[in-house]
Amino acid sequence: MKRFALATVAGFILATSVASAGALKTPGRTPFWTTPAIPGYGAIHLWPHESALLPRTRQYHAIFYIPQAIVNKTQADPELGRVARMLNIFKAERVPFRNLHFVVVFDGGAIPAALSNAAYEKRFGRPNPNGPLVSALLRGGVHFYVCGVALAGWKFTPASLWPHIGVAPSGPSTLILYENQGYALIPF
Repeated sequence: MKRFALATVAGFILATSVASAGALKTPGRTPFWTTPAIPGYGAIHLWPHESALLPRTRQYHAIFYIPQAIVNKTQADPELGRVARMLNIFKAERVPFRNLHFVVVFDGGAIPAALSNAAYEKRFGRPNPNGPLVSALLRGGVHFYVCGVALAGWKFTPASLWPHIGVAPSGPSTLILYENQGYALIPF
């Protein structure tokens, strides 16, 4: 009797698992992980909730501070992936990009993420893996700055950067400026 009960429970668990897994792969259904705003970066999972936490008509201001060194120089900076995740979350809540005012500040060890392919390749021997993600975030309306002090410390010039990335006097002074304008600081 015990073996029958165990086999029945095991069969039920297996059937439930297979049914659940199949539901995630059924054509026409939303995938478990999705990237609605920045394809391929910053995956999110949408859980059902009773009300949108993010009102669609509100203006959202955030400044993302990325000072960490990039550990794997062959992949996009994971911190940039988190910025993409924020855009994906707001897009999933149907907040229009025009209501998002996001700024990224690269500082310290993160400076290489802002380099053009030519400058990155000259220093690291390969194209900058952050290029596609930076371009996608720019299309999403994100503004980028690098710390001018850190840029000089790395012995790069403003001409070494991707187009549309600005040079700030310093990373911390840029944070102060934007926080005084009401931007929420998102440190990584």
